[in-house]
Amino acid sequence: METAYADIKHRIMVLELEPGMPIDDISISKELGVSRTPVREALFRLSTEGLILSDSGKSGFFVRPMDLVSVSNLFEAHMVTARAIARLVAVRATKENLDEMKTAEQAVVRAISDEDPAAVASTNAHLHRLEATASKNSFLESLALSIHDHGQRIGFLAFGGRTSWDLLRDHFSKVQGDHHELIAAYEARDPDLAEEIAGRHVLLFRDRIMAFMKMDTVNDVNLGGDILSSARLD
Repeated sequence: METAYADIKHRIMVLELEPGMPIDDISISKELGVSRTPVREALFRLSTEGLILSDSGKSGFFVRPMDLVSVSNLFEAHMVTARAIARLVAVRATKENLDEMKTAEQAVVRAISDEDPAAVASTNAHLHRLEATASKNSFLESLALSIHDHGQRIGFLAFGGRTSWDLLRDHFSKVQGDHHELIAAYEARDPDLAEEIAGRHVLLFRDRIMAFMKMDTVNDVNLGGDILSSARLD
């Protein structure tokens, strides 16, 4: 089941399985060379994580669409949890936690240097998942993991091939600066500064999504609905 779970989740994250797309568990099981049972178990697990929705009437699965309401709600939740987690990490993180975050930070730097949108989205999400773990609060960690799963998918969309990498250099420079300053605030055991930087970092991501939504090419993106393609995030 873990192999099927990882494979399907990856396809969702890199938009190989597009928002709103029905998921054919029979085809996936044949591609992976496994029975339908582990594939369906993986789909149910992804459904509990909110990345997949199920049609109980037809017992089918489809990828969660990206609509304006869910994206707006995502950023609200992201802001609240990021600030709370930052405060806790600043007072609770162990040296091992900080070392893991520094290693993850360098993975983000390499992904940016390689101009690899999928790697940027996944390494960035991994770094922030490590933050959530370092908060030592299982409820906040669970919420943050879900937020960063959805954020990773949106991030890949906004940082993908539809945007010139040259236009993203300034954004990624700010991303790297935020990561470096945030970890430094954790090491300094400064919860106020950590919270400030974390909030700024969420706004940076939100502003990048807003800029992406204003691009003419966004109308060509299949988001699985009829709301987000013509909407703007406030």
